Amino acid sequence: MEGCRLAVQQLGTEGLTSMGITSSIRAEGRTTLALATALVFAEYGLDTILLELDLSHPELAHRLSVAKSPGLADLAEGRANLTDTMRPVSAGLTLVPAGQIQGSIPRALSQLAKIDLLGHLGTQGHVVVADLPPLLGNSVGRQAASLMADLILVVRAGVVPAASILEAVAGLPVTPKVLLNGTNTHVPTWALRLSGI
Repeated sequence: MEGCRLAVQQLGTEGLTSMGITSSIRAEGRTTLALATALVFAEYGLDTILLELDLSHPELAHRLSVAKSPGLADLAEGRANLTDTMRPVSAGLTLVPAGQIQGSIPRALSQLAKIDLLGHLGTQGHVVVADLPPLLGNSVGRQAASLMADLILVVRAGVVPAASILEAVAGLPVTPKVLLNGTNTHVPTWALRLSGI
């Protein structure tokens, strides 16, 4: 959590409407960091909605012990309204889980864009953090990323080659900020805080 607090301080929250957390491939820590980022935003007093947009591999509802449905897929496919999908998690933080997809994921993402879900949440004063699918391996990662105003690309240190990272971010509508995950430092926490790192 402390690493996310430092990252949020560096990124700032002024004018923030939506932040998608993605990665090049699976297992880089994107879901954990999306949850931590949403918790930090809530700590800072922002009314935060955490969207579980990785519709093919949802984990957040399970991790947070809340009902998986109805969720985003149910909303996109017309089986639920937004209020039905919202799960309060803690003060200032609400999860909208993935729900149960019955049709195609690209169609569900297109429908969420069509109904302007993020714009609607923004006009209600919410800041959206989204756990997105990875960018490589299928097209839905890019499609989900295109919904977001800002992106963070999680890169697990020593796992993904630089060429794959470049391939993942090529052509994205927003240049993502990079969060290097899995690095260890021997610098004491108090010194990191003083340095602003």
